[in-house]
Amino acid sequence: EEAIRKNFILLYELLDEMLDYGYPQVTQTENLKAFVYNEPIVLEPVINTGVMVNPKTASANAVHKPVISSVNENGRKTNLNRNQKNEIFVDILERLNIVFSNNGYILNSTIDGCIQMKSYLAGNPELRLALNEDLVVGRGNGQYGSVVIDDINFNDCVNLTEFETARTLSFIPPDGEFVALNYRITGEFRAPFRFFPSIEEVE
Repeated sequence: EEAIRKNFILLYELLDEMLDYGYPQVTQTENLKAFVYNEPIVLEPVINTGVMVNPKTASANAVHKPVISSVNENGRKTNLNRNQKNEIFVDILERLNIVFSNNGYILNSTIDGCIQMKSYLAGNPELRLALNEDLVVGRGNGQYGSVVIDDINFNDCVNLTEFETARTLSFIPPDGEFVALNYRITGEFRAPFRFFPSIEEVE
């Protein structure tokens, strides 16, 4: 963040040369060097970030650490050692599939999503995951303002006793990475981008 702030003029100059009315113009590094005159301001690396980051915030690389350190020879979770944190990572991943017409309008659109988790919890704790209370499964059943999805399926470890009444899932997470649920949404939704094709005939 500090590097971007210090090199704001350089970044502005780069973007001005690379884009023209929102269209990519020059992207090759060697070509850009001829048009950019500002020198970058190099910042010294921060040695100790402990005073800048919340001590409860995990590093972004923590999700890639191996799970094997928290299991025993029988493949079950063990009690935590002194340096190991009792934590679980939750990611919501979505993939958009959109078909546009030649004038930029959406012809077909779907969202395939999942809630993915990676567990480093010791023992076998039971977790509860609360979803939107106004979540509706199936088209035509939802009221205005509710979250409507077409279909949803769950991992075998998920207990669905409270799902219909309170939209709450309870489960004992298995070791390592797993997908708690998958869902699919079709129909109209506001796409984060639009395409406007432009074709020029050259003789």
